[in-house]
Amino acid sequence: MPSVPDPSPLSQIRYGRSLHKVTEKSAGADKSAKGDGRRGDARLSRLYLEALRAADASGAYRVATEALGQGMTTAELYQRVIAPAMHRIGELWERGAITVADEHLATALTSRILAALRPPPAAAVPRRGRALLAAVEGEQHALGLRMAADLLEDAGYDAIYLGADVPTGALLRAVDSLSPDLVAVTATMSTLARRLETIAAELRRTHPALDVLVGGQAAPPRIDGGTLVRDLELLPERVPTG
Repeated sequence: MPSVPDPSPLSQIRYGRSLHKVTEKSAGADKSAKGDGRRGDARLSRLYLEALRAADASGAYRVATEALGQGMTTAELYQRVIAPAMHRIGELWERGAITVADEHLATALTSRILAALRPPPAAAVPRRGRALLAAVEGEQHALGLRMAADLLEDAGYDAIYLGADVPTGALLRAVDSLSPDLVAVTATMSTLARRLETIAAELRRTHPALDVLVGGQAAPPRIDGGTLVRDLELLPERVPTG
């Protein structure tokens, strides 16, 4: 004879408590896993930073490949490991704990690592279009832009990377001559925030159908004529699908 579930309120209370405990355990496991993940990311970023400060290119490369080997995506590696380490380099320079030469060395080493991690271009792969990337005039920091170029390539674009300190007139002429489908502009220094907004507005005025991505620490919370991207992990979600 098949068993019949106990319909009594007591049975329901016991089941509810049991389910609550299971849910609590599951939630606790999720939090623990996330905490472990954050600690793991911080460890890798710290090791990467130590390698940079020791001018150890092979050590920095090993940290990056270890992160990828553990299942990190390229965007996660950039956002969780490399970007925090480079941010720390900037803080150390501002405090006078390292020299300009040290900061330049860390940037150069990281540029080498990024290049070493990239796969060779695949032939005859359908592309979504062209993406042109530039740091605004006066902005000397473009490593984050370089990482964004990699991620846009992974998203299916041919990336045209103009680099740091691109004069506004030259940038606008490049857009006219190269006819990109997407333009990404960035600035980190607060004094360049207005220039960032002006360029985005000018691009929207002269090329209404052009998709414009705006990033960097100087980017305002809201910007007319552009899509704001503050997190490299979110970049693929911000890329237009049309």
